[in-house]
Amino acid sequence: MLVACLHTAASNIALFDAAAHEWVGSPMTLNHMVMPQLLMEAEASGGMTQAQQQHIARLLHSLTPWFDVILITCSTIGAVADTFPMQETGCRVYRTDRMLADRLHQLSGPSRVLCAAPSTLTATRALFCPASLPAERQPTVHLVPDAWDAFKAGEVARYYALIRDAVQQSRQQGAKQVALAQVSMAAAIAGKDSAFPVLTIPALALQALLGR
Repeated sequence: MLVACLHTAASNIALFDAAAHEWVGSPMTLNHMVMPQLLMEAEASGGMTQAQQQHIARLLHSLTPWFDVILITCSTIGAVADTFPMQETGCRVYRTDRMLADRLHQLSGPSRVLCAAPSTLTATRALFCPASLPAERQPTVHLVPDAWDAFKAGEVARYYALIRDAVQQSRQQGAKQVALAQVSMAAAIAGKDSAFPVLTIPALALQALLGR
């Protein structure tokens, strides 16, 4: 299975490669493309414009003959996958934050979604809190204050610390599990805590692809 990962941040490559390492021996090969300008254009417009969506769709279409799966790993531009038609080549296009949302919706108990990038907040709420989801399974969505400014300034240690603090606060406020809505947030969490699950995109996206 040839998988193309479309990133807008180069730092996401290592996170997906680390997640793939957990599936050594699986029929999956990751290929990475980094296009930060796609995020910069969307942020400058206050969100994706129709013209930007069409541009990304054309880009995806040009890639489909070469891959079995394309993963859009940036939450800001991920919505393009929702309307991208199935290709004759059989290539499937997924937004990785939807894979995370699908898993979170299967879990019981109060859930919280943490979001770092303000530009994704509206799209994240729409994705994780659809009207079709029963009230008892509706998560709450929270922006981690100052996190994205720290990330963009290259203050990675502070970025991770703010995320860890938000996760701990979520636990103290009664959440039974937390989902981190941006790929870049995954590195803030080291190891697994079965008593308090923190769901991250790289691990769950690849797990979903492999059907495990």
